[in-house]
Amino acid sequence: YEGFLQPRVATMPEVMQESGYNTMMSGKWHIGERDPSGRTLPSVYGFSRDYTLLRGADNHYGTIRDATYSEDGNVHRLTDPTYSTIRYTDKLLGFLEDHNGSDDPFFAVYAPTAPHWPLHYPPGWEERFTGAFDAGFDALCTERMAGARNENILPANASTQSCSKEAEPWNALPTDEQQSFIKAMEIYAAMVAHLDEDIGRILETLEQQGKMDNTWIIFMNDNGPQGGLLEARLIGGRETSPMNNSLANLGKPDSWASVGQGWADASSSPYRNTKGSPYEGGMRVPAFIWHGSAVTSGSIDHQFLTLMDIMPTVLDIADINPPQGNFKGRSVLPIRGKSMVPLLASTQTRIHDADEAIALDHSGNRMMVKGDWKIVQLPRQEWQLFNMIEDPMESRDMASQMPDLLASMMAEFNGFAATRNYIEVTSEINQP
Repeated sequence: YEGFLQPRVATMPEVMQESGYNTMMSGKWHIGERDPSGRTLPSVYGFSRDYTLLRGADNHYGTIRDATYSEDGNVHRLTDPTYSTIRYTDKLLGFLEDHNGSDDPFFAVYAPTAPHWPLHYPPGWEERFTGAFDAGFDALCTERMAGARNENILPANASTQSCSKEAEPWNALPTDEQQSFIKAMEIYAAMVAHLDEDIGRILETLEQQGKMDNTWIIFMNDNGPQGGLLEARLIGGRETSPMNNSLANLGKPDSWASVGQGWADASSSPYRNTKGSPYEGGMRVPAFIWHGSAVTSGSIDHQFLTLMDIMPTVLDIADINPPQGNFKGRSVLPIRGKSMVPLLASTQTRIHDADEAIALDHSGNRMMVKGDWKIVQLPRQEWQLFNMIEDPMESRDMASQMPDLLASMMAEFNGFAATRNYIEVTSEINQP
């Protein structure tokens, strides 16, 4: 709730660093800018090397001069106009090169800001996806759901008969709005494809250094797709340069646009809602864990796993005991997640027991999962109840039909809220 990382938790890079790992990070930090002390920096919380954007987003070409970056603990304004993904990749490759030849293991975080708004073309990619999205977001939604079904990415009971959407139907939009949306998605696709190429540069470097056979790779999105208006939110109203969002100028450094609700609906369907929501469309994200030989299953798993499970998994892989009680002279909270190593090694099929409750709260958006059931509450609204096996799209609220189960889960959530100091939201909490 404070808006920046607190010393009452031990971070993964801190624990790895204490165990002899060379720790490095390049990309978005976004858990320290609001700290009035200015001390919530990657270098303070376990990263030996860092090149990080301290706030949530920035112009990808650095033409807005109010964003601050940390480089090995030194905070500065950006003066390098290099496209953000290239800059973050180059910095991480530099860290890996500096580490090459060392006998110490390494732990690296690569957190590029693409394709976060504002949407800007990577250099030379302006024509790469021209015409690819002319059919509109309704057609893309149908195509995406069919593809996900064919690839076994969706749970068995996920319905792909209709798109879960909040936007106006594509055919109801005026032609000029359609053209702006098409351009926005072309830019977004270019940003993602370019990011894929730069991840390839990282993998090639690890191959050249002979480290791929002994490297674990964990990939994930941080949340569901960003909805809202095409005109992206300006960060705190601090942008001083005029923005030109004309059709011809979209994607250039002096434009500032988002992908919009329709494309976000298409990306999250058949799941409900988009980023910032406790429904599945806001929380369920693409993720995989890879190792050349240690991961034996090679399968898609649909069970409920959380970001909280990543740290115990990494520590388990590295054979490092999780921090307890006193860590580096401060009292830290226990880790809440569970290691996924038994799942990866195919020695166990379920990580979280059927009777284990997992509760989360963010900006007044609350949820708890327990076995097959999930309860959801939006700010100042009534709790809802969903069976996630029969209805993974969260389309049928069972609260009125199963009041006893709802009451029991609400009571359990309130227990979490009391012990973890969840705050009752009485007004909107705006996060950048």
